[in-house]
Amino acid sequence: MSTFIRSAEHIMASVADAIDAIDDGDIDIHTISLVLNGQHGEFDLRIEATDDDMEDRLWTGIAHRGGGITDLGEVLD
Repeated sequence: MSTFIRSAEHIMASVADAIDAIDDGDIDIHTISLVLNGQHGEFDLRIEATDDDMEDRLWTGIAHRGGGITDLGEVLD
């Protein structure tokens, strides 16, 4: 099994769409991580940001090789 189906274009476009969806203009996104997860075979997505009050913000989800993001949500303490 290859890491990506045909190319990384589909997964990266989906990550870009996820960033656009969560960026309300009041946060500065500074870290985007994709880690291949052997249990479900897709990528764990982690988006880290800082808001206007300098508070850390975090979203996690699953990025699929063929495109699409599932279970994207903000992690609240």
